[in-house]
Amino acid sequence: MDIKQRYKRFKVWQLHAFDWSFNEHERHHCVNCGNDFVGNHCPHCSQKADLGKISWKSVMESAAEVWGMHNRSLLYSLWQLIWRPGYFISDYINGKRQVSFPPVKMLVIMGVIGYFIDYLFKAPDATKVIIKTVESGSPLVKQFFSWFESNPGWGWLSIACFFLIPTWCLFRYSPSNTKHSLPQGFFIQVFMSIQVLIVDNLADFFGSFFYIMVPMCYFYAYKQLFGYGVWGNFWRVLTLLFSAIMFAILAMSITELLTLGPEKTFVYVIKRPGFLILYSVGPMLVGMFISKMLAKRKKEKAQQQVTNNKI
Repeated sequence: MDIKQRYKRFKVWQLHAFDWSFNEHERHHCVNCGNDFVGNHCPHCSQKADLGKISWKSVMESAAEVWGMHNRSLLYSLWQLIWRPGYFISDYINGKRQVSFPPVKMLVIMGVIGYFIDYLFKAPDATKVIIKTVESGSPLVKQFFSWFESNPGWGWLSIACFFLIPTWCLFRYSPSNTKHSLPQGFFIQVFMSIQVLIVDNLADFFGSFFYIMVPMCYFYAYKQLFGYGVWGNFWRVLTLLFSAIMFAILAMSITELLTLGPEKTFVYVIKRPGFLILYSVGPMLVGMFISKMLAKRKKEKAQQQVTNNKI
């Protein structure tokens, strides 16, 4: 099998990674509720068909279950999130919940694992290097970054929340997952926070320059998730990152304005906060308008083609 064939096989796997087939003629008897059924799980009580007797394997599986190393395992979900992130996220937000380890729990566990990596291997914390570059006199801002260092999982999720509204606006008229809801957007950002947390752990060993992978993660995942082409996805992700950064700066500026007063406010506010709001909202709304017009034009073109075919 050559490289081209392997790549085609890989693309097929990305789109259809899960096999739900079972023997329709093999019947099982549930020892839990006494129901006779066909399939992998009892439809009455959800117990597995091939549960078997308690053994040392059961002991190991029960211990591993604490960290998600069982069905819908943490490692399997991370594997899916690395190689087919957009398709994996799309599966989850569209109802295929059994394919993934619970995402919020996965984020917390990854945060704990990152903490132990720092503690055991004494890896230089690249996050602290970035945080120290942000100068602020507000005690609330300093308290947030102090909390961020101790809780990287929740910290990255709180930062990812600045991506929620821009993602909802810029990708609202996308070919795939059109008009996704804000609750769905929350879980999208949970999964993206897990990816960023993986990059953060790698940056502990390879240096802060490794954070260049963060925009690459968003580009790769969003291309699969929303279905835009390379350039259409590129300018939207670029606008997304810019708007999210501006929203974060605006939040820090407002916090300093409320805690320190206008005379000691964060330097980014300067004396014209309206410009900061414009920089945050403007590109996002322009991108949404362009996306809407392009989607409308594409729909009209498709309808015209159907009409021509009928004639």
